Amino acid sequence: MKAPTKDTIIKNALFGVVLALLLLPWLEQNEHLFEPKPLGGAQPTSENVKFSVALWREVKFQEGQEKYISEHFGLRPFMVRFYNELFDRVFGEYQAQGVVMGKDGYLFEQNYLLAASGQDYLGLDSISRLVSDLQLIEQDLAKQGKQLLVCLAPGKGSFFPDKMPDEYRYNGSIGRNYPDFVRELIAEKIPLFNVQDWFLKMKATAPYPLYPKTGIHWSSYGEYLVADSLIKQVSALSQKPLPTLRLTRIEQDNTPRDRDDDIELGMNLLRNLPDFKMAYPKFEIKPLSKGKKAPKVLVIGDSFYYGMYNWGMMQHVFEGGEFWYYNHERLVPGKETTFIEDFSDYAAEVRQFDVVILLLTEANLTRFGFGMQQAYLRKKP
Repeated sequence: MKAPTKDTIIKNALFGVVLALLLLPWLEQNEHLFEPKPLGGAQPTSENVKFSVALWREVKFQEGQEKYISEHFGLRPFMVRFYNELFDRVFGEYQAQGVVMGKDGYLFEQNYLLAASGQDYLGLDSISRLVSDLQLIEQDLAKQGKQLLVCLAPGKGSFFPDKMPDEYRYNGSIGRNYPDFVRELIAEKIPLFNVQDWFLKMKATAPYPLYPKTGIHWSSYGEYLVADSLIKQVSALSQKPLPTLRLTRIEQDNTPRDRDDDIELGMNLLRNLPDFKMAYPKFEIKPLSKGKKAPKVLVIGDSFYYGMYNWGMMQHVFEGGEFWYYNHERLVPGKETTFIEDFSDYAAEVRQFDVVILLLTEANLTRFGFGMQQAYLRKKP
């Protein structure tokens, strides 16, 4: 028998390697040979459609199986990361929507850059109208002994203007939403907790980073400072006591925790991007003395409040309160999510609370109020 040539051996070996690579996802899906790192960001929600003759005839089984397999095949996390890494390394493109690399490896989301540069400016007339409508709500609540507080969370572009790409640098030729909203809120005498201004003033002297390098929200340390101050402001505004936070220690870590690298996690790369050391406060919640009643608090806001909600602000501090996420999802600890659009009387629901907090970041000022003014005043959007 003639021995195979060297070329034949190489071809057979390559064929075997290709065949093994093609079979590897199937083996992983069924045998779970590896433990790939889970993907960050939103995860697939498609279900494994069970076969039936009816679904087959309607092509729903085939379509459902195609979608399910494409979203759940073995080694999918690795394949997604490899694809994203390839596009980053070769083409300088990020597959995460809206992510922009700034100077020195600082990550941004584009809407924060647009806000810092004034490229999303609403115009003074629109801003005045939105704030005037909010003042009507504030006055209506005040008549019933209720309070309204606006909390302006910082935007990463304005916090790190020197790290923004040059094309997003503010040149002063147009207005910006943030300073105009601040002026209008002060003019209308609406209570304001201006975190952006506060953070910028203590940026140079803060003992720990207030904002992360590869995340989009305030740092865990910054969030603790805001939560502590927000509790005190709500207590002073309502003239009612609230549980307080007591700092026990601060841990430091070179590896970001919690949401401190949420942009990077959503990019799903193979490599880890450089970060700087972050701080993680550990604290206790001191409850109210027996017999004292805390105010009932409603927070209407964006994801900057989500961290506080997740560690139990509503259960342990704003007990009995609710978080209306983007004025769309109604989040109540221990209950299923419902939706604000299902309210028959929006204003009556808001009036159940002693203090209403509107909390949003600079990048969301284009949606100031998230429609609460129209819903409360029954105006058409």
